[in-house]
Amino acid sequence: MKKYLLTIIVSLLVGFLLSFYMLKEYESVNIIPVFNVKETAYLVQQGVYSSMESMQENTTNLSDYIYSVIDNMYYVYIGVSLESDNVNKIQEYYKNKDINTIIKTTTISDTELLNSLRQYDMVLKETNEEETIKEIIKQTLSKYKEEG
Repeated sequence: MKKYLLTIIVSLLVGFLLSFYMLKEYESVNIIPVFNVKETAYLVQQGVYSSMESMQENTTNLSDYIYSVIDNMYYVYIGVSLESDNVNKIQEYYKNKDINTIIKTTTISDTELLNSLRQYDMVLKETNEEETIKEIIKQTLSKYKEEG
C-alpha cells in the first residue's frame, strides 16, 4: 500500500510541475488570430492609363489621388470608403467638379486601416460641406496609401 501511495504522490507532483511549466510557456507566446477580418471597401476610380506619363497628364487637375499598377496599366483612385452611401457622396463631390468616376470594390484585411476608414466614414456621413468632404478624401487616400 505504501508503495502505491508513494507512486501516486510522485505522479501528482510530477504532473503538477509539468502543467505549471506548460502554462508558463503559453503565457509568453504571442497569440495570432486564426480568422483574418476582411471587409469590402469601395474605391472611386478616376481612370485607367497605359503609361505613367499618360496618367500624370490626365491627373493634373486632381489634388489627391492614389494609383496601382496592374498588368502594366495605371489605375487612378480618388476616393475610398467602407459605406456605399459615403462613396456616392464622394462620387457626387467629383461630379460637381466635372470629374467622371466609377465605383470599384476591393477587400481590405488590415484592421488598423479598417478602423481608420470607419472613423472617417462616421464624419463623412454627417457632413455635406465641400471642404470637409475634400479633407476626408485627402485623409482616407493618405491612410490607404500608407496601410494598403
